[in-house]
Amino acid sequence: MKTNLLKSMLIAAMVLSMNVFFTSCDEETNTPEESFDTVVDESYSADVYDELEDIGDEAMSYTEENEAKTLTTDSKIQLYNYYRLSPCATITSVILNDTIKITIDFGDTNCLCNDGRERRGKIYINHYGYYWDGDVEIEYSFDNYFVDDNQLTGIRNVHRYRNENQYRQSDIIVNGEIILADGAGTISWDAEHTRIVTAGSDTREKYDDVIEITGSSNGTMADGSTFAAEITTPLVKTNQAGCFRWPVSGVREITINETTLIIIDYGDGTCDNLAEITKDGVTKTIELNRRRNR
Repeated sequence: MKTNLLKSMLIAAMVLSMNVFFTSCDEETNTPEESFDTVVDESYSADVYDELEDIGDEAMSYTEENEAKTLTTDSKIQLYNYYRLSPCATITSVILNDTIKITIDFGDTNCLCNDGRERRGKIYINHYGYYWDGDVEIEYSFDNYFVDDNQLTGIRNVHRYRNENQYRQSDIIVNGEIILADGAGTISWDAEHTRIVTAGSDTREKYDDVIEITGSSNGTMADGSTFAAEITTPLVKTNQAGCFRWPVSGVREITINETTLIIIDYGDGTCDNLAEITKDGVTKTIELNRRRNR
């Protein structure tokens, strides 16, 4: 009896030890890198909806360059000094006083753009007001528009004006969804952001722009989890050569399912693709990836 009791106690102790071991391993493997994978949906959504502003600016610049030819232009992008567009995009514009309707057609097959993204389908941009210097209302909508094989839907509304510092400021509201490639799910993304061109507002070029972005977003990730994100330190983007693909500084805090807080710090202004991600007091440096279907 004593022998059997001793064996039972030993077996119970071993099981308990194994449970503690595997539980500890599970906790240790929940790394910041894995946490970053759970917030890539929000970061990717913010990026592809924000870059529409740059695409719209380039399309408007191209329209103005060709306005002398005809009030209705339908021509391929021929120049290569664009950060987002490329020669495989077709710009169609109709200008009537202070109202401009622009269609950007990337075609039915993927068009490799100057920022490395592949796009297809159409973006519709309607402007009401004087685009560069006055108050303007801008609406972005889509027709079978894909970025890297992920389909964007919804509406992006912008109120743009010169603020008290004479910077171009955009107050943005987005209600959108991204249908991910290969049946990977759908991201719903609602945002209210403010975008200020703190350098370069006195020109219509893109190369000298420095942009600060603030605001918040919320929605549902492809895996069904919910998120709420807040930019706690303004995200800074610069069009310095090689820098425009990622924020060079700023902090975003993302709460997953109302319980898990993750902090992404984009750095001190250095032009690179690195960021620090912090969860549960543990911080790791990760490399940013612009493509969602990696």
